[in-house]
Amino acid sequence: MSNLAEVISLYDTNASDIAAMLRQAADSIELEEAEGFQRTRCIVAVQITEDRHIKVYGWGKTDITDSIGVLTVGASYLTNTLFNAQDEHENP
Repeated sequence: MSNLAEVISLYDTNASDIAAMLRQAADSIELEEAEGFQRTRCIVAVQITEDRHIKVYGWGKTDITDSIGVLTVGASYLTNTLFNAQDEHENP
């Protein structure tokens, strides 16, 4: 069984400035080892433009099969998070 990664929000105030959020994520990645965290092996990102074009990026030690797996696990994690939040709302 594989371990699921935790999704962590890197912003304190407003995530609408995508470039600033990516810079903040990069700063966080650069400090990982110094702060005692495991190094990031890869980042898989999905970009969606205003006209709904999709680009998928795989940075670091990843390939297309690995990236598909990461995106599939990420989608499952988000789906479970949504269902759990709905369940908690309906059954407090």
